[in-house]
Amino acid sequence: MKECFGCDAEMEDGKFVIGYKSLKRMEAWMDGKQLCVHTESNMDSDIEDVSDANRCFRRFLESATGFTAKQRTKKMKKS
Repeated sequence: MKECFGCDAEMEDGKFVIGYKSLKRMEAWMDGKQLCVHTESNMDSDIEDVSDANRCFRRFLESATGFTAKQRTKKMKKS
């Protein structure tokens, strides 16, 4: 998370938690072999913050899973 968002995550109840620009709160944890992520958005953010947070979030997911957005979508459709 630090590599993608540039901030340290806190640990809460076994979940890594950060807040970053338009992401009011993001929690990430493992459930067996599956990565689980829950996000809360800050609806008052400007478009630059939204775009930057979205870019960092996509980079995080690709780094954590090893799959691109297209590959993740394909895998989700299968399951």
